[in-house]
Amino acid sequence: MMYCLSVSHKMAPVTIREQFTFREEEKREFIEILSGKEAITGIVVLCTCNRSEIYVSGTKQAVSELQKELAEFKKVRLEEVLKYLNIYNGESAIGHLFKVTCGFDSMVLGEDEILGQVKEAYQISKDMKTVDYEMNVLFQRAVSCAKRIKTDTNLSKTPLSIATLVANEVFHFENGNECKKVMVIGMSGKMGTTITKNLISKQGIEVTGTIRKHNECLTLNIQSDYVKAVDYKERYQYMDDMDIVISATLGPHYTITYEDLSKVLKDKKKRLFIDVAVPVDMDASIEKLEGLTLFDIDYFETLSKNNTDIKLRELDLANAIMEEELDAAIKEVVFHPYIRRMDELKAAFTGKRLESLLYRVRDQLKSDELKVVLKTLDGLESWIKEE
Repeated sequence: MMYCLSVSHKMAPVTIREQFTFREEEKREFIEILSGKEAITGIVVLCTCNRSEIYVSGTKQAVSELQKELAEFKKVRLEEVLKYLNIYNGESAIGHLFKVTCGFDSMVLGEDEILGQVKEAYQISKDMKTVDYEMNVLFQRAVSCAKRIKTDTNLSKTPLSIATLVANEVFHFENGNECKKVMVIGMSGKMGTTITKNLISKQGIEVTGTIRKHNECLTLNIQSDYVKAVDYKERYQYMDDMDIVISATLGPHYTITYEDLSKVLKDKKKRLFIDVAVPVDMDASIEKLEGLTLFDIDYFETLSKNNTDIKLRELDLANAIMEEELDAAIKEVVFHPYIRRMDELKAAFTGKRLESLLYRVRDQLKSDELKVVLKTLDGLESWIKEE
């Protein structure tokens, strides 16, 4: 049977999650410790920024062994953190694995970064030969299910975050050139940094980011030949050369005004200005300038809401796919022990009358279970007649 011990954003604050994170070498060390336990036959350690989960298979003692070793390894008193832990077993553990791998349990519904993280965690254990038949089947099935959902639905293709939506507007903007020149005002802030990283993930985009001199060290976390930092005070000097200008500061004052912008824009080309600040960074009057389109935070929040509605519709289809794949995985695991027992079962049933077997089945099962058996028997009868 498979079990899962989970510490995630759903129940545990970041201070608790931090206690249960695993560096790469720690994962291997902990797997080695658990692999020496007689009650445990399979181990996978999954660790992301929002969760740490340990999957084990084995006997009923596997969970208690896991809890004991985890507390000792992380040097915590188990009694103090038990309320933050979720423990799944059997089919609930299998179901949880599928939900996690498919992105249903993520902070952003349907995000597919988790798929790569699950594959990596599984591969580490596979390389260490610490996954048994059951875990092999279940992790491979969960990964295949997530890939199918990614291909057959738009769940992971529908962005919700403002930073991603802003980047998509840049990607879709047509300026007739191979290269798009983008200015990010407030690049060193959290939103500005995230937007910049999204932008430089694709080719053909050059970013000029403004920083204030006393904060210029904050730009060091973006290393790219396609990003240039300039002093915030000099921002207007570069704007005529820009195709897109994005402002994402936390300041109370306008970063762009109509009066100042109109003086520097000589080229009347098509431009996109994006204001994702609250309160707004850009003077709304700039939209009067020829060729200029202005989007504010309300535009992106509407997009995000609409995308949420799309995601929820896609979720029904994705859930149906997951339920189908989950059922197939459970059947494979449940049926596997009987493959080895085929000769034994044939010998046990040899010479037995069908009537006696059916009456015995009737007497041993509950009514709902009996209906399933009889329906299966009807299907077998039809199949045999068609042969």
